[in-house]
This record gives sequence, structure tokens and C-alpha cells, in this order.
Amino acid sequence: MNHPPALAQRILKWYAGKADLEDIQGDLDEVYGLTLEQSGKLKADFKYWTQVLSLLFSYGLKKRKSKAAYSPFYYKNSIAMLKNYFKIAIRNFAKQKSFTIINMVGLALGMSVSLLALGIAVSTFRFDEFHEKKERTYQINTFIDDGYERWWYASTFNAMGDHLKESYPFIEEVVRVKKGFNPTIQHHGTSIAFDGYFADHNFFDVFTFEMVQGNPATALQEPNSIVLTERVAETIFREKNPLEQVVETQFGPLRVTGVVKEPKESHLAFKVLTSFETYELLNDAGKERLDWKNYRNNYVYTLLPESANKEQLENALAQCVTIADEFGKRTDLEFRATRVDDVVPQWLVFNNIGPEWDLPTLLGLLAIGMLILLPAVFNYTNLSIARALRRAKEIGVRKVVGADKRQIKVQFIVETVLLSLISLVGGLVIYKIITQEFLKMAIGSETLNIDITGQLILAFILFAVVVGIISGLFPALYFSKLSILNTLKGEVKNRSGSVSGVRKGLFVFQFLISMFFIIGVGAVAKQYTHVFNYNLGFQSENMLAVPFHGMDKQLAINELSNHPDVAEVTTTSILPGLSIPDLDIIIPNGKDTMLTQTVSVGDNFFQQMNIDLFWGETFEGARSTANEKSVIVNQRFMRDNRLFDQTEDSLRFTMADGTPCRIVGILKDFNFEPLSERIDPLLFIYSKENSNYALLKLRSDNIKTTIDELDEIWRGIDQDASFEARFLDQDIEEAYDFLVTQIKIFSFLSAMAITICSLGLLGMVAYTTENRTKEIAIRKIMGASNYSLYYTLTRDFIKLIAIASIIGIPLAYLFYDKFFLVVLMRYGKGLGALEVIIGVIFLFAIGFGSIFWQTGKIARANPATKLRYE
Repeated sequence: MNHPPALAQRILKWYAGKADLEDIQGDLDEVYGLTLEQSGKLKADFKYWTQVLSLLFSYGLKKRKSKAAYSPFYYKNSIAMLKNYFKIAIRNFAKQKSFTIINMVGLALGMSVSLLALGIAVSTFRFDEFHEKKERTYQINTFIDDGYERWWYASTFNAMGDHLKESYPFIEEVVRVKKGFNPTIQHHGTSIAFDGYFADHNFFDVFTFEMVQGNPATALQEPNSIVLTERVAETIFREKNPLEQVVETQFGPLRVTGVVKEPKESHLAFKVLTSFETYELLNDAGKERLDWKNYRNNYVYTLLPESANKEQLENALAQCVTIADEFGKRTDLEFRATRVDDVVPQWLVFNNIGPEWDLPTLLGLLAIGMLILLPAVFNYTNLSIARALRRAKEIGVRKVVGADKRQIKVQFIVETVLLSLISLVGGLVIYKIITQEFLKMAIGSETLNIDITGQLILAFILFAVVVGIISGLFPALYFSKLSILNTLKGEVKNRSGSVSGVRKGLFVFQFLISMFFIIGVGAVAKQYTHVFNYNLGFQSENMLAVPFHGMDKQLAINELSNHPDVAEVTTTSILPGLSIPDLDIIIPNGKDTMLTQTVSVGDNFFQQMNIDLFWGETFEGARSTANEKSVIVNQRFMRDNRLFDQTEDSLRFTMADGTPCRIVGILKDFNFEPLSERIDPLLFIYSKENSNYALLKLRSDNIKTTIDELDEIWRGIDQDASFEARFLDQDIEEAYDFLVTQIKIFSFLSAMAITICSLGLLGMVAYTTENRTKEIAIRKIMGASNYSLYYTLTRDFIKLIAIASIIGIPLAYLFYDKFFLVVLMRYGKGLGALEVIIGVIFLFAIGFGSIFWQTGKIARANPATKLRYE
């Protein structure tokens, strides 16, 4: 209350700039004090303002400002000054070896994960840039509002490609691409499955995939042709020329007409391609050309001539909405054109044709990288402030000889940028190591190209510079504000007081992140254990799955059933417990459409698999007729079906191909797919012809002998067919390999975070105990025990770890139990107390170990050596 107006003081200081105001401010303060005593605060404030305003227009102050402009001190950071900063930085690194090593190792570890995320982001944003005609090539996307939510699909209706080709001559080329070509190719007695597409003959005219063998203009022109990538060709044919060779698949014999280089950085990720004519031979092409109801797994690309523009295409797509609505009115329908090099990455697009490297995935990876990097940045900040006593006098001397705040700031920024660039070398070494492991674990990683190139090196250097600037920003601001007198006296407090609160906050944040990842390891491990104790709703033990591979299915069933160790045999198109790749469309009321999963099964499938029937009867009691197919559905199917207006029998509906169906049984909801997938509408049709596997229920004491005998029976049916038997529970276990991947990822991130935090803790304890060596020596001379010394040195750190636990546990619970585990495993088990307790104990053990290892040296030291020169 008794100080002059702060605003007036700031205005005067701002206007004076570098002019010396010490005597003027002294006089103003003296007059203010006298006026305050004689006339009160109001008059004193008024008089102070009057004097300040008069000074702003005074000749004397202007003269002082002009003289200050010719100061003998040089305030700019010249090249020579920057060189000097580099020399000082190198000397400080050499003088403070432990400080430098801790920071370099921490920054290298922290940057490695961020570099991986950055490398993936750079590669993803380069997707499809190599296509020569990318500026004119567009993917047609479909927006559908189902009344509940608006969905953006990368796919479009089956009829779209033919309609655009026939109705809009301004379009130069239309390319149709379909999912579903996943041939299993026989190779030296074993079968290998490859992912690919059905593609139009002009596929290689529009997209620039380099063909190393064959003619790109004719490779996909004829039916039953196949194009392989180089790696697939080498796997199957080795040194043999693959061209014109014939491979046996479930789609029939296919002739190799071309070999292309492995596609990289493209949303069109394939191992094999076959012609669209092959698809039309296998399906009813006439119906699909008029199909404006099915829009999944069908992709259409248009190539515009150089004279056309995107607006023409969008006008044509707007007209297509009217045509599509004639075949089934939807709440809202829209078509959009996305340029091919903008397809990846996008925000949230469903039914993508390739790996889903979308923006949420990239942002998540970058966020994880930042979470690992931040503790390393905080380490530098904490240790820099811990060294403040040593650096304070240096800063004070620099200020006395004329250094201003800007120069002090630049000095610290240069120091941290140099440290960050040196750490980048170590980060790149770790990056190369973890990249190989990541590529093995991540789905779709084969499409990425994260080899170190010039472009990537430039991105990494810019990233290291940014990290250096951020790391040095707080120390630079802190040291530049230190008072000259205080620094020369050895007092390291600025005007805002001690920074111990900031240091404690950074320390708590580091251990909070470590705890977060440690609890994550336990949470994911719990889901993995839960999977194998969960009742899936069907029997998987002693079930042997054998793919048919085109042989006579009924003959195979009869022969296998005759073996004494085979209790029962049935068939299925998709194995229970594994993902159903595609969805089908049904028409529940003649106009609306509904998505469902369809499975073809054989005799006694539900009895053999112990699947409970909620209502009705199985196929054995209600066979299909010539006019109507009998089907069995789950409860979810019936709930979704009731959402539509049913004008007729609710147990009857029509398939997308026009086949009428009647529901004869309803199953209790169960997890036909892995627990990570939600229970969707499920439709079972009796069809041995469409079944892909024989399911054998075994009752053998000697499994190996039984399988060998079944192999002989199998080869007796078809000498060329391989017996690829696998137990169903083994396949189901492999379906949860993604959980093992998550455990590895969380374990790695936890190890990174803990290592960085432990390094920071070691550094902090080292500097704290070093500054208290004389205090400890005096305590020992006065009779303090080692136990009391340990307690004195460690209690503050233990409190901070406890605070990190108190804050981290609720945050970890909310994230894992309410979000992450729900997304990872829809029918999993939430976060339990045991995982949290183990995480806290582990974190405290790491903290205690780091602290006691360092404090023990000080506590056991001879006090006489520490006080020898006192």
C-alpha cells in the first residue's frame, strides 16, 4: 500500500529503455515518501503520476536515452558471439560430465520413440505421391446417415463404376477395385495365403506401380490371370521365371501375367492382383451393375482428363445420389471425390481398402512419443536449476561486464540445442533398433518406408533443434532474470522467489508418466489372462480345423468320420473365435438395408460346438425349401431387425441377391468373433458347398498318431492336397497376438520412461546430496546414525513419488478402465486393484533403489575429509 503506482513505474522504465534511471527513481521515491507522510496516499499517487508524465516529455531524459544508444557494450548476438557460446557449451559439457551424460542418455532415449512416430508420420504423408497422374486421380467416397450417426466410407456402391463409365464421357478412365481376393497358393506341399484385390484391366494405366516382368497394359485384361509382387514371386517360384506359370487356388487355376515391385507408401497394399473379369466369372456381374444397395468392399477411382476439373466430377456425383435413392431411400446420402494422394491420412474413414494409417493413429503415436520425451526435457530443466549455484556466479560476472538478458538466453538455448543434436546421434541408433521390432508388430507396417533418407534426416534435425529450444527455454528465462548482486553473493533467487516448486512439479510429472505406463502393462496382461478363462459360448477344445482346398467336401467328411478317434464332423465357412472379414446386406422390409455377418455351416454344427439355442429349432428340424431358405440368427440380429418398419412377418427377410429367407431359430448372443469385436447381427445358413473348413471333434489319447492317420486318409482322397490341420483353440490363441504386441509396446514404453526418470532422479539426488555434504558431515560428527541420514536425504524425494502415485492412480484408472481397455477389448476385464498395487510397489522400488544408491555414498563418507578445509 505504501509503494508508488506500479503502472507509472513500468511506463517510465519502458520509455527510458536503456537509459540509466537510478538517481531519478531515487528522487521520485523520496518525494513520494514525504508526500505520503504529509498529505496521504491519494495525493502522493497523483503527484507521482504528474512527475512521471512530465519526465516523459523532458529534455534531460531524452538526452540520457540518446547517450544510452551509444553504449560501449554490444547487445547483438553476432557470429563471433555464437561461436563463443559453442565453446562455452563444450567446456561446460566436459566440466560437468555426469550432468552431460545423464542428459544425453535421457534425451536419446526420449527422442528415439518420437523419431519413430515422426518417421511414420513423414512416410504416411508421402502416401501415393509417386503416382504420375495423382493430380487427376480421385477415389469416390460415400457418406451415409443411418439416422443415428453419419458414416464416411472409403467404398461406394457396386453400380457406381459402370454408371460413371457409361454416363459421363468427360471421365477419362474408371478403375474398379474389390476386396476379397485372398488366394491360398500351394507351395512345396504347404499353402500360403496372400492378400490382394480384384482390379480392372486399366489399373496400371492409372496407378504407377512399377512392373518388372510382364506387360502392364495386358496383365489384368483376361480372366483367371494373376499379378504377383516380387517377394511373392520369389517365395513361390524362387529362381524359376514366374511368367506364364499356373498357380492353384480356391478361385481355380490362375496364370501369372506380371510381377510388380512391392508397393510402398500406398493405400493400395497388395501381394497379388487378379483381373476384374475373374470376379465377374465368379459372381453375377449383371446384378452388380445395377446394385445401388451394397457399398462395402467396392472401390471406384476416376481419372480426369487435363481439361476437366474436380467440380465437374462432384456435379456428376450429386446426380448419382438421385439414382441411388431410387433403390433405397436413406436419411442422407452423399458422394465425394478424394484425390488419391489425400486418401491417407484422413480423420475417421470406415471400410478402408488398405492399412488404416489415419490421423487419430498418427496423433496417438506422436502423443506417446511426446510423453516419453517430456521427462527427458524435464530432466534437463531440473538438473540445470540444480546446478544454478555453480552457474549463478558465471551469469553474474557476464552481466557485470555488459551481457544483457537476450545474450544470456541465447547462450543457454545454444547450449541445449547443441546437447540435443549430439543426443540425436544416440537417438538414431536406438531408432534403428526399435524400428525393426515395431515393423514386426504393427499391422500394415510393410507399406511404410521409414528408412533414413535425406528428407527424414532433415526432419530429425529440425525436431532435435525444436527439442533443444524447448529444453533450454525455462533455464534460459530463469538465469536471465537473476539479480547481479544476488548471483555474486551466491544467492540464486530471482524476483519471483525460489523455483523449488517448479522442480518438484516436473519431478512429480516424470514419475506420474512412469506409473501410467507401468499400470498399462498390468492392465493389458490382465486382459490376456482373461481371454483364456472366458466362456466364448462354444466349445473349442479338441476341435481340429482342416481347410478343404477345393476337394470333394462330402467325400472328405465321410472318410474322416470313419476314423475311430473322430467323434463328430461338421463344416463351416469361418472358424468360430476368428474375425469375420466381410459383412453382408439383407433387406428386412423390402426397402431398408441392414448389415449382418453371414456364416455357412454343415450338419449338427450347433450341437457339436455346444452353442445354445434360445428359441426355435436347428437346420436338422427345419430344412430349406425350393422357395425359401431356412436361417438361424442371434439375439442381436432380432434386436436390430425390430428397428425397421415391419409390414409383414418379422421372421422373414430378403438377401441382397433377392433370396427369400425365414428365421427358424434364434441363438443366445455369444462371441463368435474375438472379444475385441462387438457382437454384431449374425446369420447362419446351412450350406456345405460354401463351407471352407471341416471341424473334427477328437477323442484321442495319442493326438500325434491320430493326426498322422488322418493325414493318410486325406492324401488318399487327393494326392495333391496337403493336410493342414490346426486345433481351433490354437487359432483362437493366435487371434489374440495383438494383446502380446500391446504388452511388448507398453513394456518398452515403461522401460523407456522409468529409465529416463531414474536418470533424472539420480542426477537430482547427486546434486542435492553434493550440496549438503558439509551438513551431513556435521550431523555425523554430532552423532547422527546412518538411518537418520538416509531419512533426511530421501524423505523429500519419497514424498514426491507418493504425490505422483496419488495423482497418477485416478488418472490411470479413468484412462484404462473407462477408455483404453474398452476400445482394446470390448468384452474384457477392467483395471483391477492388483495391477495398480504392483505398479505402485514397482515404482517405489525403482525410486528407493536410485535414491539409496546415491545417498549411501554420502552417508558412508568420512566427515573429516569433508570438513578438512573449514
